[in-house]
Amino acid sequence: MKKSEIISLLNKDLSGEIEAILIYMRDSFVTGDCKPSREMEEIAKDEMRHAEKLAELIVDFGGIPAMEHRPLNFGGMDVKEYLKRLVALEKGAIAMYKEHIAIIPDKNIKKTLTHILHEEEEHLEEFSKLLKGQKG
Repeated sequence: MKKSEIISLLNKDLSGEIEAILIYMRDSFVTGDCKPSREMEEIAKDEMRHAEKLAELIVDFGGIPAMEHRPLNFGGMDVKEYLKRLVALEKGAIAMYKEHIAIIPDKNIKKTLTHILHEEEEHLEEFSKLLKGQKG
């Protein structure tokens, strides 16, 4: 696999992290002071650390971090709808990281992506638990 292909995949991962940061932070602001809001903010901070690690990998590989994201989809107008969207984002991230871990040959990158993957799985578990606790 060429360096440029690896950089492209890492930038795709970075883009997903940026999207998650923006959505999680916005959702934490509009849900008021409650457990889901605080958890969204904490997980957004985790996603920021992921973005930092990915940007470092990209630069180490000779690339430039692409600070882009898809159009933001917040998923609805209440906490339950926000959480459904966050669950979907985490599932998408998990699938993407698994795919990239499988095809990127560099051991250092695999190690970093695997660490991020495990945290994304924890985020999915937490958001799923919060969603189950919502009424309605």
